Amino acid sequence: MKVYIDGENCRKGLTRVLKETGDIAGSREMENYRLRDLLADVLETNDIEIGYYASYIKLPNGYQPSGGVLRHVQKIKEYSRKWVPALESQGIEYVKAGYLKVKSTKECRNCHEVQDVLQEKGVDVRIATEMLEDAYTNKQNVIVVMSSDTDLCPAIHKIKTHGAKVIYVAFADWVNRAVSAAASETVTISIAKVQKYSKPEEDSHSE
Repeated sequence: MKVYIDGENCRKGLTRVLKETGDIAGSREMENYRLRDLLADVLETNDIEIGYYASYIKLPNGYQPSGGVLRHVQKIKEYSRKWVPALESQGIEYVKAGYLKVKSTKECRNCHEVQDVLQEKGVDVRIATEMLEDAYTNKQNVIVVMSSDTDLCPAIHKIKTHGAKVIYVAFADWVNRAVSAAASETVTISIAKVQKYSKPEEDSHSE
């Protein structure tokens, strides 16, 4: 069973839940998160192949980013130095599937300032393409997607038409209705399960 994860959304979702519950203070404490164990639990099988699809940072030639963008870029790079090896140590494939592009926001009506933000591009296209390839070429009967991007809905419908089952995995409080309706089945991750796999394995066994 292949699991396709929208990496940035997954990481943000895990961090959000654990910060709200007080289990962590910030994203830096996420580097040892047991993502494979969490997915094996919610899918009720250890027979899973996991692809974690993420972006690399792309700044336009000659572009001088704002201080805020530079700080954000630096935080992403520092976090990735530990997060990527941690994923790979769990047997999770880290796939550079898109890029973070600098985009200027609309002018603020009050202060008339324009801000630069980082926008993810290309990850959903890569996930959709490989999901379709798995269903049509590799004859996968079950495909799991952990992404709430509605751009994936056409691919999900196509895969179901081909006869494969699509399971949508989402955080219990963050389910996208359109993706859930498109999928064959929706599996939600409870807050308790998110918390469980933030701890070392020996600690979770002692509970």
